[in-house]
Amino acid sequence: MHRHACGHGHYWECRGTAVRFGDSEPTVCMCLDHGVPMEQGDHGTCTMELLDCPLHRSGQAEGPGCESSERSEPIEDGWQPIQVPDNFDEMVSAWVDSAEPNIGWCLLCDSPIRTEDDLIPGTSTHNCPEGRSLEEKMRLARQSYE
Repeated sequence: MHRHACGHGHYWECRGTAVRFGDSEPTVCMCLDHGVPMEQGDHGTCTMELLDCPLHRSGQAEGPGCESSERSEPIEDGWQPIQVPDNFDEMVSAWVDSAEPNIGWCLLCDSPIRTEDDLIPGTSTHNCPEGRSLEEKMRLARQSYE
């Protein structure tokens, strides 16, 4: 088993397959860093996929956290859920249709991330005006905890 972060503020344990955004059937969970099924090897320190838990996805749960047949636990302090942009489908289509080489797509500025050099050093945030603003907000939030 492995964990996903639910967009409603908690982690949930997955048994190896999950329904992803835009799909109606579950597919095998793949490690985002290694490109192999999550159930092959230890991926506890790899990038975690953000997927709503089964109860939130089906609309049977309301608000943060939920009780489900999947084991669930609250997200630790300092973790901030993201808001998926309303035009997410269009962004994914633009990324898939993009002819230029890239390593990802920035959901903040809706443009390709061409290389790791396009990231703010020491982060996984795109070095665009929106990304720099996000990093500054996070820096200020960290200072308020100190």
